[in-house]
Amino acid sequence: ERGLPVLDLGAAAGRVALALAREGAEVWAVDGAAAMVDEMGRRLLDEPPAVAARLHPVQADLRSLALPQRGRFGLALVAMNTLQALLTPGDQLAALSAARDHLAPDGELIFDVVLPDLAEVAATLGVVRQTGLHQDPARGVTLAHSAWYESFEPITQTLRFTVQIDEHGSDGAVRRYLRRHTVHLFLPSELRHLLARAGLEVVEAYGDFEGAPIEHGAQRQIYRCRAARP
Repeated sequence: ERGLPVLDLGAAAGRVALALAREGAEVWAVDGAAAMVDEMGRRLLDEPPAVAARLHPVQADLRSLALPQRGRFGLALVAMNTLQALLTPGDQLAALSAARDHLAPDGELIFDVVLPDLAEVAATLGVVRQTGLHQDPARGVTLAHSAWYESFEPITQTLRFTVQIDEHGSDGAVRRYLRRHTVHLFLPSELRHLLARAGLEVVEAYGDFEGAPIEHGAQRQIYRCRAARP
């Protein structure tokens, strides 16, 4: 809508960036992992040339990002809880400040994180939750997802959890994959202070993707921010 490029921070293999490029946006997609950036490049080989030309994969650290296009982006995104992978206030502040520096004068930073129930987290350590059952017709397998909290440090609000994926093949064989994650759980008041320190002001905040308020019972925090006015 703004006619300006988009900055996708923590883009992984390009799930969001590719969708935006297909819709006509010029996108710089940044991730710190070489494997993710390589996979994004591989996926571009399957796209029409016009789409591939609009998406620019970049391997870089979000905390020290300094693209030549600084100050030109109409929109910067940090999607799918990516900010929670930064565990310390220093790293969080560095990433948010770098994102701010890349915005055009009227540009916006939009990100989403979980709204945690810290008491519930502490009370359910080790409890296995079934989180989804997915069919993959192309491979003829069924993927059963589950997850559990491994540990929680309330002082630093650091959560360690494991995602388990059981792949059920048509031959009856089951292959198990484990993915272990460590994330920071942000409280709304904490985020407001962090954003202010990073020179960002909140335009709007939502408790879900339909625009509900952040309140008790909400599961998400979604923020629209811009560079603070002098």
